[in-house]
Amino acid sequence: MTIEDLMRQVEETERLISVYRNASQIVVGTQDQIYSRRGLINRTVLTAAEIGDQIVSILERRLDAGRARKTRRRRPWEG
Repeated sequence: MTIEDLMRQVEETERLISVYRNASQIVVGTQDQIYSRRGLINRTVLTAAEIGDQIVSILERRLDAGRARKTRRRRPWEG
């Protein structure tokens, strides 16, 4: 993964955090490789109060990890 890819991933995660923080409802579903052409299956709608904070927390951890990877890539001599 290039630095540019990591930067795009970080930017997208920052955007998603804002989206989930401000959402009123969140659709959760599963995707099966066999039925993936049909899109999400087993969908359920949850309120942001029910699941929003957990998703934001997960995305914040991903953001931290992405930023750390980006920093390591910029300083390869620090191993």
